[in-house]
Amino acid sequence: MAETAAQLVQSLEREMTEEFEILKTTPSQFSFKNYLVYKHALSRITEHSTVFKPMLTNISTAYDTEISSLNDKISKMDHVRDEELQISQADETIRTLTARTKQLKANLSTLDAENCTLTESIESMKELVADISAQSLQVEEDVFKNTVLDNMTLEQMTNINLLSRELGRVEQAHLAMLEQQPSEYVLRERFQEARALLLQKEEMKEARQEDILQLYRTNPALKHLIDILSNSEGLLYNEIESNVQKAMLSVTSTTKSEVVDFSYDDEDLAKEKEAEVALAYVEYMEELLRDGNFQEAAIHAANSPNGFLRTMATIEEFKSLSYEEEEGVSPYFVFCSVLMETVPLYTLPPEDQSYECVCAALKEDRLDLIAQWIANQYLTLNTPIAEVLLTNCQCRSRCDCESGTLALAVFRKIKDHEMSMHCLARQGAFYRAVHYAKCHELGGEKLLKLLKDIPSTDLAALLVLEEGLTLGEVLRCLKENHNDNIFINLLKVLDESNDLKSALMGDTTPEATPWVEFIEMCIQLGENDIAEELQGFVLCSEALRGAVHSLSNDE
Repeated sequence: MAETAAQLVQSLEREMTEEFEILKTTPSQFSFKNYLVYKHALSRITEHSTVFKPMLTNISTAYDTEISSLNDKISKMDHVRDEELQISQADETIRTLTARTKQLKANLSTLDAENCTLTESIESMKELVADISAQSLQVEEDVFKNTVLDNMTLEQMTNINLLSRELGRVEQAHLAMLEQQPSEYVLRERFQEARALLLQKEEMKEARQEDILQLYRTNPALKHLIDILSNSEGLLYNEIESNVQKAMLSVTSTTKSEVVDFSYDDEDLAKEKEAEVALAYVEYMEELLRDGNFQEAAIHAANSPNGFLRTMATIEEFKSLSYEEEEGVSPYFVFCSVLMETVPLYTLPPEDQSYECVCAALKEDRLDLIAQWIANQYLTLNTPIAEVLLTNCQCRSRCDCESGTLALAVFRKIKDHEMSMHCLARQGAFYRAVHYAKCHELGGEKLLKLLKDIPSTDLAALLVLEEGLTLGEVLRCLKENHNDNIFINLLKVLDESNDLKSALMGDTTPEATPWVEFIEMCIQLGENDIAEELQGFVLCSEALRGAVHSLSNDE
């Protein structure tokens, strides 16, 4: 029995030594692994010793219970220590955010002061530009008044080549008029009958007027009675009768000098003569159109008396004319160009005529003329003009054509701020577009709509870093519109510029953002590093919200 016990002890010592070497610990070192080794040895001894087996079993059970209790307490203490560490980190984060908020408020105050200074400077510059424009306009008016030839500026009058061309054109027009004088006389003869009827009507009016005047002279009270009756509208019968009796009593005191002479009103005749002249003017224009003299017809119509042919009806008539492309430009464009050239002599064309002139120039690809008309303020600018210019732009990606530039100019002149921002973004000027939106207070919704219409990584980054939109709402906009590449590129750009962490911390409402969906999307696209960054932010934000909630409950 003693030899068996000795063998057992040696076997246990050998096994324990091997276990300690495997665990790389010493028998005297306290650890849970050593405890397991000793527990196993005790179990072997308990099984070998029949006498002490009940007592050793109780001792082993008591130790196991106590050690399990200690392990539970240690686990709870570790958990409490972790919570204390998280709360301390949350407090530090809150202090950091508070300091950052104060710094941002100070920067905002500085920017507001600088903005006020810049606003005052801009207003001063606007006043200066207005004064310069007024002086320039006055100089142009003075120069125009001092020109010798009509419809020509001083610069044009000193251009010998231009004068030669104009002289040749006038000579051709004069020859054409001389050739068509017989047809004009024929047109005049058409109105001989109408003129005879008008003269007959005039003689009849004069005879009737003479009869009326003679009647007034014979009975002076007649006109007085007629005036009283004409002014009695709305009166009762007794009142009218009383006025007539008073007038009859005053007949004897009425002298011829008190009777107002009737002057003949020839307004109707003047209008009829004016209509006759206008009809002849229209007939001559139609004669020119039938002969194919579109240029002369356009000049004739644009310079009509009082501009009575400067109408949409005339534009539609020129627009409906057929022509061969080999002949040159269309009659539609010819009339519109002449109409614009003669604007200084007449009133500004209304919106519909301005739109037609722009369309005519676009069909002939004359953007230079449109730019000149806008600069000279010959057009009544409106939204349809800006839209047709924008539609004429054929740029597929970044707009760098003149049509897009003119559309931007029109949108800015009519104060369509949203479309002005849109045009700037189409030209790739994202910073100017965002700054323009900020100056005109368009708001975040308009900027997100711009990002939806013109998706771009640069624009998305500007909205987050410059405009102050949260990263969550920008990412949501890109995800909803299936702009996956820009979604990932934005996160990469922010990560490479070390702005991703600040952008994430700047999201004041992380609970309203589907960060889990964003993380899954990053994993699907193979961007595991960014997904881990977002996951860390989500966990940190949740811990921060939990700490704040706990502090609020404690208070």
